[in-house]
Amino acid sequence: MKTKVYVSIFASLILAVFVSVLGGTFGEALAEHVKEETAELALDGRSIADLSREEANALMRSPEFLDRLVAAEKEASDEYWWYVGANLAIQILLILVICLVCGKFVIHTVTKHARP
Repeated sequence: MKTKVYVSIFASLILAVFVSVLGGTFGEALAEHVKEETAELALDGRSIADLSREEANALMRSPEFLDRLVAAEKEASDEYWWYVGANLAIQILLILVICLVCGKFVIHTVTKHARP
């Protein structure tokens, strides 16, 4: 009985860590996409890779470009905020479901083997 309980708890911890890692990976990919989107918005559809070093340095010194960059960051964050919220909510719900299933299994195992 103890072995079943320990294995189920260990399995639930492994699944919870897997959900967390998967959510973190999605979050990193989303952050990278938001950065690319922000750069394209600030550069009027051009990519960072299309710029030369001198052109990029000149843009970074330009107050007009910095204003466009701030506006682009706000627009991109307004557009993608719900992805971040959904990612967090899904992670929390999955971890709660894993804990609930593990708890039910542990309670069932313990009551099944309880002494009268």
